[in-house]
Amino acid sequence: MKRYRPNPSLRYMRVTLLIALACGWASAEPNWAALKSLTIGGEIKVSAAGGKSFRGQLQSVTDESLVVLAANTQQSLARAEVLKISIKGGSHRTRNALIGFGIGAGAGLGIGAAADGGKCTGFCVGPRDLGKAVFTPLGAIVGAIVGVAWPTGTWHEVYRSK
Repeated sequence: MKRYRPNPSLRYMRVTLLIALACGWASAEPNWAALKSLTIGGEIKVSAAGGKSFRGQLQSVTDESLVVLAANTQQSLARAEVLKISIKGGSHRTRNALIGFGIGAGAGLGIGAAADGGKCTGFCVGPRDLGKAVFTPLGAIVGAIVGVAWPTGTWHEVYRSK
């Protein structure tokens, strides 16, 4: 009779999880001291007690409070009031523009090939590959514009109180 042996990769995952828990990597302890490493003037979003929320520039962080410049008004929040703090991630506009450029060029090439695919009978205007020559760069330009306009920079939570 064959003896059942668990999958080795599953065993390694369990050991890794136990080590992570033992070291505190997987714990969600709030770390107010980590906020002091945030860039002054950087954009943050703060959720405070009472359903209030502020979005603005970080002015200062002390052991007892946080100061945010929101709507040209300095808001000082006590540490006990702060429920959650998020920072805005980096922009990916260049990456999105390049992806849009490639997708637009491919779509333009396909549309141009379809436009050029018909057999010309009788009087024909322009060269045979006019559709591909026009729609490929046009699609690339439109795709790059859409890529630049695509929203970027998601919010990353850096602090949450218990």
